[in-house]
Amino acid sequence: MEIVEVDGSGRIYLPAKIRRRFGVRRFRVKIVEQGILLEPLDDVDKYYGKFGPPRYQTLEEIEEALKDVSQMDLH
Repeated sequence: MEIVEVDGSGRIYLPAKIRRRFGVRRFRVKIVEQGILLEPLDDVDKYYGKFGPPRYQTLEEIEEALKDVSQMDLH
């Protein structure tokens, strides 16, 4: 367990040994019932949101879009 500090700008200092353990510089922050969870971002995750907001937010929206596309007349 490590104790970290928040600076005056709200930044959390993560010790180098923790950053090196995961080999990443970006983390996803999640609010969970017990507090705050930092998840290392995979390489693919670094592109999330780079090209505009995601088109679909839920699995249901994706399934509906697939259904709509599958019913399109391709002629």
